[in-house]
Amino acid sequence: MSEQAVAVVSRPVRRFVIDTRRPYDAFRKEWERAIPSVSWGTAIAEAKGGGGWRAIQDLSARTAVNGLVSIGTFDPSPVMRLAGDRLRAVTYLTGSVVLCEELYHHDPAAIEYVPLRVTISERPADTSTITFDKPGDLFAAYAPPEIADAARDVERALAAALRSVNVPVPRDLEAG
Repeated sequence: MSEQAVAVVSRPVRRFVIDTRRPYDAFRKEWERAIPSVSWGTAIAEAKGGGGWRAIQDLSARTAVNGLVSIGTFDPSPVMRLAGDRLRAVTYLTGSVVLCEELYHHDPAAIEYVPLRVTISERPADTSTITFDKPGDLFAAYAPPEIADAARDVERALAAALRSVNVPVPRDLEAG
């Protein structure tokens, strides 16, 4: 393979870690109420139902209460307990099919970062954190300038979700 076939794009990525000031179980329940779980299969069923893109937009409006939904979770805690680890963590695949399309439209490879990964983790002092990477930083690796506008839409939705569960919204997230 020739060297020309490989592109390397470096950029800084800011990671936000927010102390929720709430116990893990309580905050996790609150997050799951604010960002409901929706099966990706539901979107596929809508697509196969013949309603077109309008049906997908309607599904998003019905399910993404705060602009986002969770289309999957990864909870390694039960397995990690077998190794003696007592603190828990769960990662949510969080997004919106409509916001995802804004990015996909400009570069299908942007699907690499949507849905976003949002992690809630337990801390020893009976509190939890919520952690995620700044979407605009993730999407900065893609060339079309319109990606930056779409990334800001994702950031606005994420900021709204954070406000809905009463945690601080990082200034860098709101600044776009």
